[in-house]
Amino acid sequence: MNDPVGRVPVLDADDVLDADVVRNLTGHADDVAVGLVFAGRFRALLPRRLERIAQALEAGDLDSALDAVLSLEVSSATLGARQMSGLAVAVESRLRVDDLVGGRRAAAELGGAAARLDAALDRFLAGCRVRRPGGRPDSCE
Repeated sequence: MNDPVGRVPVLDADDVLDADVVRNLTGHADDVAVGLVFAGRFRALLPRRLERIAQALEAGDLDSALDAVLSLEVSSATLGARQMSGLAVAVESRLRVDDLVGGRRAAAELGGAAARLDAALDRFLAGCRVRRPGGRPDSCE
């Protein structure tokens, strides 16, 4: 995903969220609850992560921008948020060569990706079924 000219990667809509990653976050297909907790925390922290990136880029602080984008990149990859992770890689690749303009250009795509990811998470969560005592989901479609 490292793009030497700084173009933002184009991914299919199916690449917004890999639901299998969320379902199997622990490596146990029967324990979707951990993935759902992680998804909820990711979702809650996402606006602040995007804000940190935008503020650092606006201030021209490459080190802080890189720190913020790496946080987004790793957490997105862990969740299976492929598009968001890919965009974070694009921002990172520009920052690693001190290309602030390219980093800003790539980062401009993050807000749209966040909206698409939010919608994908809504669809995913709507498919979760709770059948266990205590309200823990036992499956998500």
